[in-house]
This record gives sequence, structure tokens and C-alpha cells, in this order.
Amino acid sequence: MTASAEAAPGITACIVCRNEADRIGPCLESVQWVDEILVMDLESGDDSPEIARALGARVLTHPAVPVVESVRNVVAAAAAHDWILVLDPDERVTPGLAAELREVAGRGEVDAVVVPRTNFDFGHPPGDPLHRYEAQTRMYRRSRVTWPRIPNALPEVPEERLLRIAHDDRLVLIHDRSRNVPEVLERVVRYAPAQAQSMIDRGELFTARGMVGTLGRQAYKQFFQGRALQDGVPGLVRASLLVAFHFYVWAAFWHLSGARRTAEDDRYLGRIDRVLEAFRRIGRPLKRLSRRLRGR
Repeated sequence: MTASAEAAPGITACIVCRNEADRIGPCLESVQWVDEILVMDLESGDDSPEIARALGARVLTHPAVPVVESVRNVVAAAAAHDWILVLDPDERVTPGLAAELREVAGRGEVDAVVVPRTNFDFGHPPGDPLHRYEAQTRMYRRSRVTWPRIPNALPEVPEERLLRIAHDDRLVLIHDRSRNVPEVLERVVRYAPAQAQSMIDRGELFTARGMVGTLGRQAYKQFFQGRALQDGVPGLVRASLLVAFHFYVWAAFWHLSGARRTAEDDRYLGRIDRVLEAFRRIGRPLKRLSRRLRGR
């Protein structure tokens, strides 16, 4: 280890875990370079705590919670060092990223680091930068930054205090996000109601316009901006599941808001239905013409 590395502030890797015995091993093996590994176990019923201890982690126990954001600050508060590296058990730090983060820890002008995360779904890597280099704030100074309790949210840090790691396959965080359909559904069941409740807690009001607008923007982002179909069926499945997650969030938002049918929502959806009906009318003669042409 060089003198500059020895003088750099320490880093604690913080991982929240529940029943992850089948994949926490590679995660912890990828952070053996940090100064401390801290695992908060949420009442696992498998060997997750034992595996973590065997790989050098200090293990804390905490009652189970549906989403990890509610305990991110709790585990960070128990860390021995100011720099916190946030990981989930299905993530792995590449060697190149490890070297970058170790160097960044010695830079006093930086409070947080945005790393590119490569999301593997069903074992397939994405081709488009949207998912190949998804920006994730994953290392930060505990004394300067607090993790938000909102599900799927990231800390807000002034841009001048952020360092963004270059988009390079050697400098990414590997995320084995979705291995099978039951795993995806289990995550939706946990996160969709919690995210919907956080929207209500922030004073947001459900409207059909808001729901349709969100789903439209997500579909555009995943299928057009992310060029999902270039990745074949894996890309189609990835994009569809991500859009579907937002549908379930908004369905839960509507239900938790009282599951009401309002005149305003009816008028808005009625306008959309009239537009669709116009397309249906145009399509009918085209279908008849197509059948006649095939008949020839």
C-alpha cells in the first residue's frame, strides 16, 4: 500500500441483508479492500449472517423492514469511518471501481461519488448506456450526507461536491438485479406500496393524468431512449417489467388514496378513449383492405 493510500480516510462498506445466503458471498468478496465491512441483517432465516462473519464482516441485527432505505442511516451510524460505501447483496464492485473509490476517498473537495451501475436482468447485460451505466450515488461522507428514507431515492448532493466516475466497463458496479420472475414480483410487492405511501406522505394527490403521464414517460424512457428492443427478448422483458413497476406503484397510490372514481379522472380518460376510438375507426377499413389483398 502506498503512503498516499495509507493517509486516505477509511471506508466502511454497509450492506443491508435479509435471506441472501445465495449471493452475499460474491458481494462481500468484492469489498475486501475496504477498511471495514458492516452487514445489517434483517432477521434472516438462512446462513446470511454466518457467511458475512466468515468473510470478515461485522454483523448487526435489526428487525425486518420492507425496504432498506428506512435503515440506511442506522447502519451508517454504526460505521467506524466517515466514508460509507452503500451496497446491496446483489451488487459487486469491480476491481477498477475499487481502485477509483480508494483514490477518491483522499480528496477533500468531494462529499459523494456517483458510480455507473450495470444492471443484469435474467443474466443478460444491457447494451444501452441507460442501464449499462446507470448513475448511482453509492459512496458518501456520513458527516456531510444523509440517505433519504424514500424508497428508491438517492441522496441530494450539490453538483460541485459530487464526483462522477467515467462510463467504463472496468469501473462499474455489477448489479444482478432480476434472476427470475418470482424474485421480481416479490420486490414489487415490497416496494410498490411503500413507494406509494411515501408519495402520500409528501402530500401528493392521485390523478389519472399523473398516472398516465408517468407511465407514458417511463415507456418512452425504457423503450425509446433505452432502445430496449436492441437487446432482443431480454431487453423487451427488462423494459416491460420496469414500466410495470411504475404501474403498480400508481395502482397502490390510487388504492391507498381511497380508490375513488372522480368526474375529473373520467373526463381525462374519456378524452383518451375518444382518441383511441378515432384510431380504431381508421384501422377498420385498413383491416378490410388487408383481408381483401390477402384474398387475392
